Amino acid sequence: MNPASTDADRGVFAAPLAWLRKKPALLAQLRGFARVAVVCTVISMAIFAALRPSVGTQWANTISLVLCSILNTDLNRRMSFGLRTRHMWWRDQQRGIGVMLLALAITTGSLWVLHHVSPGASIGVELVVIVLGNVASAVTRFVLLRYWVFRRVRHGVSTNSSAAAPSDGTPLS
Repeated sequence: MNPASTDADRGVFAAPLAWLRKKPALLAQLRGFARVAVVCTVISMAIFAALRPSVGTQWANTISLVLCSILNTDLNRRMSFGLRTRHMWWRDQQRGIGVMLLALAITTGSLWVLHHVSPGASIGVELVVIVLGNVASAVTRFVLLRYWVFRRVRHGVSTNSSAAAPSDGTPLS
C-alpha cells in the first residue's frame, strides 16, 4: 500500500478526485469559487441580519443578494477565473446579476415556504434556510460562471491584456 494514499483515495470519492486531479485549471477554479462563496455568504448573512428588522425578511434577502452579487462576480473574476483587468467588467457584472437571480429565486422561495410552514421562525432558522438555498444554487452558479460568464477564460483569451478579447465577448478563434 502506498503510504501517500488516503482514505479518500480508496473510498466513494476516489474516482471523482482522480479525475479532478487531472484537471488542475478546474480544481483551481473550484478552490477559488469555494473561497469566494464563504466570504460572500458571511457578508450576505451579516447584511441580511442587519436589514431584516427594518425592511423585513424578503427585502433583506433581496438587498443582501444584490449587493453581494457584485462582490461575488468581481471576486470570482479574480480568484476563480484569473481575470485581472477591467476589460468586460461591466458585461460580467450584468451576467453575474443574471446568475444571482437563480439564488434569489431559490432563497425567496425557501423563505416563503418556511414562513408558511413556521410563521414565527427565528432569524437563526431564516439564516439556515438562506444558506441552504445558496448551497443548493452554488453548483448551477459555478457552471453558469464557468461556461457562460467567464467562458473566454476556457477559450484561451488572455486574462492580462484587454486588447486580447473582442469587445462583444465572443471567444477568439
